Amino acid sequence: MGWFNVLKGAYPSLQQIDKTLSMASGETGIVRGSLIYQDGTEFKLATASQDADPTAYIYFALMPQDDLVAGMAGSVGQGVGGGVPRITGLACGMPFEFETSEFDIAQSYSVGDLLKPGAGGELTLHTTGKNCVAQVTKVVTNRWVNDAVAVTGYRTGANISVLTARTMWIPKLAT
Repeated sequence: MGWFNVLKGAYPSLQQIDKTLSMASGETGIVRGSLIYQDGTEFKLATASQDADPTAYIYFALMPQDDLVAGMAGSVGQGVGGGVPRITGLACGMPFEFETSEFDIAQSYSVGDLLKPGAGGELTLHTTGKNCVAQVTKVVTNRWVNDAVAVTGYRTGANISVLTARTMWIPKLAT
C-alpha cells in the first residue's frame, strides 16, 4: 500500500498538470505515490536509472496499477490476456506540497534536502548531476491513514511513516 496526499497546490483543479496513460506491459509494483515517467505513450515505474535522464519527466502516481478504477479505465477484464490498466500521474513540475510513504526508509532526511528518483519508484536523497524532483519541507513523521492495513483481512487504519516535500523539476542539477 502506498500513500500520497497533496497538502497545498492546484490539486484537485483544472489548473493541475496531470497525465493519464496506460501502463507499459510487464510493469509491476506501482502504488499510490510511486514515481512514474512517460515512455512513448505509456507510463513506467521510475527507478534509479531515471535519476540522470533529463527526458524522463517524473509524475507521482495517483492510484496503484491494480486499482479497480485503473483497470476499468484501461482494458483489464477485456478480452484475452488480462488487459492493461490506465493510471493518472501528477507532474513533478507542478508546484505543490505533498506527503508520501514512497521514500527510501534507509536514508535520513532533513528539511531542505533535495530528492531524486530512486529504486522501486521511491524518492531518495539527491546527488549532484542527477534530476531533482522535490525538496523536503518536513522530516519523516507518523500519520494515521484510514486504508493502511492494520491486520490483513480484518482491519484497516494504522499509522504509517510519511515524508513531506514540495515538487520541483531541475534536470541534472549540479550542487
